[in-house]
Amino acid sequence: MNMPSRIIKLPENLQEQSGSEQISPLSLSLDARPINVNVQQPPENMPAYHWHGHIEINIPFDDDVEYIFNENNTVIRAGHIGIFWASVPHRLIDKRHCQTMAVFDIPVYQFLSWQLSQNLINHITHGIIIQSKNPHLVSLFEVRRWEKELKSEDPNRHQLVYDEIQLMIKRISLDGWRLLLELPKTVSHQTSGSRHAQNYVRTMLDYIANHYNEQLTVQSVAGAVGLNSNYAMGLFQSAMQLTIKQYIMMMRINHAKALLSDTNKSMLDISLTTGFGSISRFYDNFLKYTGLSPNKYRKQIRAKDSWSAQGLIPTSHSVKGASTGEKLITKNIRQL
Repeated sequence: MNMPSRIIKLPENLQEQSGSEQISPLSLSLDARPINVNVQQPPENMPAYHWHGHIEINIPFDDDVEYIFNENNTVIRAGHIGIFWASVPHRLIDKRHCQTMAVFDIPVYQFLSWQLSQNLINHITHGIIIQSKNPHLVSLFEVRRWEKELKSEDPNRHQLVYDEIQLMIKRISLDGWRLLLELPKTVSHQTSGSRHAQNYVRTMLDYIANHYNEQLTVQSVAGAVGLNSNYAMGLFQSAMQLTIKQYIMMMRINHAKALLSDTNKSMLDISLTTGFGSISRFYDNFLKYTGLSPNKYRKQIRAKDSWSAQGLIPTSHSVKGASTGEKLITKNIRQL
């Protein structure tokens, strides 16, 4: 499936702007750049959480790498394939001795258009990291070839790479995978819809991305595509494996977690930045979905975090927050 030509341009240096953490994960589904593949040396660490709109695949070839997804430490094993939705705030905290890691960025629309296991899609769209059960399902040689061919001007080679990446993920489905985070109880097991239905879902995601800082309702999202609310909810849930409300709330809670962890913003500022509209609505929903008040979460996450051991002070570091996904790992490091 060829990618659409429409590309929403975000600021090139977005990840370097001190206010970039104000960009909601909800807004980043608009970023429809083609699949990107890079083989690179991972950084020593990432100084703060970041998030971008793609499905991300990591393959550390020569040692394990460790991430934090919000408050959860997660290790992707050497030689294994890790897949996650990068709209969940995350940061690499320990590359161990890894010198060679492949990083794939796959637009959500492309990922959902592939005929993949519904269980796999369920896990990814609910913010779970999956890891291939078996290592060495793809070689460094193959990944370097994909990287090179995607830089060519030949659309036929681009399509071939897309097909081969899809087959790589299908092989994970066949061989099996393990979950690196606990699976939410809300996961459903519906079947995916037609391509026609996916177009409606894409339009709904675009509407949410354009209005993420407003009071979004199921009715307003459904109205944007001219559908009955119940029918629109069914299409969205079938494709995303999340209800519209669950999707919006998950992104806003994740965004709030990152701001509570990485910044000294006030609770009122965070409630407005993340789109809750009022501090009382923010407190009520955060407590409902995390079991902690925002203040208690901020205190707890900073108390147990490993930043101090790394000499990092993320609340004062300028590189944090939302980005286009480009140069997040390759910035200021040697390209292999």
